[in-house]
Amino acid sequence: MRARVLFEKNKKVHLKQEKVHLKQEKEETAIMKILIAGATGFIGSSLVSSFSDEFEITVLGRDMDQLKRRFPQHHAVDWKGLKSESATDYQIVINLCGENIADKRWTSEQKTKILQSRVETTDQLASWALNSSAPQSLRFLNASAVGIYGLNTVKNTENTPITLQENCFSQQVVRVWESTVQKKLENKINYTLMRFGVVLKKQHGMLKKLKMPYQLGLASILGSGEQQISWIHIEDLVRAIRLIIKTQSISGPINMVAPEVVTQKQLAKNLAKALNRPCFLQTPIFFIKLLFGQMGEELLLSGQEVIPEYLQKANFFFQYPMLEKAIFHEHD
Repeated sequence: MRARVLFEKNKKVHLKQEKVHLKQEKEETAIMKILIAGATGFIGSSLVSSFSDEFEITVLGRDMDQLKRRFPQHHAVDWKGLKSESATDYQIVINLCGENIADKRWTSEQKTKILQSRVETTDQLASWALNSSAPQSLRFLNASAVGIYGLNTVKNTENTPITLQENCFSQQVVRVWESTVQKKLENKINYTLMRFGVVLKKQHGMLKKLKMPYQLGLASILGSGEQQISWIHIEDLVRAIRLIIKTQSISGPINMVAPEVVTQKQLAKNLAKALNRPCFLQTPIFFIKLLFGQMGEELLLSGQEVIPEYLQKANFFFQYPMLEKAIFHEHD
C-alpha cells in the first residue's frame, strides 16, 4: 500500500513538472511545425489530438476528404499534393504509414501489400524531404516495431545485435522498413526508428479485436500462453514521442514499450478480469496454425522480451508501467 501511495505521489510530481516544462518551452520558442503521415490511424489520430495545442500540425494521407472530415482544424495534404509542400517549412516529420500486419492471414498477396505499404511510403516521404533541400535541423521519426528482434526468448535492448531469421516474415518486414530509412537518410537527415510494442487503447488495435470474444466468455490462452508480449499504453507512447520531438540529440532505434513484459496468459487473464468474464479456455497450437497460418505462428504463438533501455536511462516516467493498471484504465 505504501509503495502504491509513493508511486502515485511521484507520478503527480513528474506529470506536473512535465506540464510546467512544456508550458515554458511553448512560451519561449516558436511553434514547431510537424507533418504526420498516417494521421488517420489510431496512433496518428492520438498524436494529432494530443499535439494540437502545442504544435502546428499538417496531416498527410491518401484520402483528402477523410482528412478534412477528421481534422477540419488542421492543414491537410494527400500524397499527390505533397510535392507542393516544402520540407523546409517543417521541423519534424512523423511517418506512421503501413498496412496492419495482423489484419489478415499472410497470403503472398497480403505479404506484398504489408511490405510495399511501408517501403513505398517511407521512400516517397524521405525523398520528398531530401529533394526539398531540407535543413539539417529537420528530424524524421519513423514507425518501426519490436518484430525487428525476431522470435527469441532473450532480453532485447536497442543495443542487442539483430540476428537474421530467414523464415521470419515479421522480422523481414521491419528490417526492410528500417533499412529504407537508413539508406535514404544516413548522414543527411537525423532520424529515429520508433520500435513499437503492442499499443493498448480501448476500441483500437488488439483490445478492439479481443473485446467481442472476451465479452462472449471466449477469453482464451493461446497455446502454452507463455509467449512474451511487449506492450505500451497509448498515453505513454504519445508522451514518449513528445520526448523524442523535444530532445534534439535523440536518434537511431528507440524501444517504445513499457518496462513490464508479460505473457499472453497474463494478458488474457487481466483483460478477462477487467471485463468481468472468465478465462478458462485454451486454444491448441495446431488450431491456431490451421486458422491463421504463419501469421498465427509469429504473432500469436511467439513474441519478444523487449526492454525500453533508452527511455529508462532518459528517466522517462511511465504512467502505466504495469499491464494490469493499463488494462483496467481502458475498461473503467
